Amino acid sequence: MTSSDDRSAKIMRGLQRLLADQSSSNFVDFVEVAESLMDGYAKLIKNGSPASTVALAMLGATLNMYEMLGMRSELPSLLRTVADQIESENRMN
Repeated sequence: MTSSDDRSAKIMRGLQRLLADQSSSNFVDFVEVAESLMDGYAKLIKNGSPASTVALAMLGATLNMYEMLGMRSELPSLLRTVADQIESENRMN
């Protein structure tokens, strides 16, 4: 597995953990879409887009999606939860 594959696998596991908290959601339903998005963003990086620019675009797309779904007010709490998980993982490594 390449480091890119390792990162993708880690991201997928993180997504699965987040979705596990949503009792009405089945992670399997999201895999194809998530993989397609990751492939698209990886292609942008491979074609020379700076990773930081692609990451910012991904975050912007997330903000737009939450706005479109009328869920923007839920985003700060979700982002705090994700940040806490990241910091917790970093302390364990």
